[in-house]
Amino acid sequence: MKKLDFDFIPLGISIILILVSLVMISTSNYALSLKHYIGIGCVIISIYFYFKNRITYYVVYGITLLVGIFGLLDFYYLTFKVGFGSFGINPISAGLLILHIALVFQIVDKLDSNK
Repeated sequence: MKKLDFDFIPLGISIILILVSLVMISTSNYALSLKHYIGIGCVIISIYFYFKNRITYYVVYGITLLVGIFGLLDFYYLTFKVGFGSFGINPISAGLLILHIALVFQIVDKLDSNK
């Protein structure tokens, strides 16, 4: 029996947010912008790399979330920004990035202790 990896949690939350967005768009008059399509595309690329090359997944998904913090891409139909004036950060992407980094460091420590 294969042990479950917890590094899928941030990506799973992103997938759930995308599915909620697609349901909300199909049932209401919300519309996605270009940054939403780019964000959804980056998450799909991250899903591909999760199954093909885990190290590349860590980098691609981390960069996706890092760019998402500054509002350049998004994968949820509502855009949240916390900040002052024109500068703001997306708390959804920030929280997912912190969780992603914490889980990646946990896995790296586990692999390092096995050597």
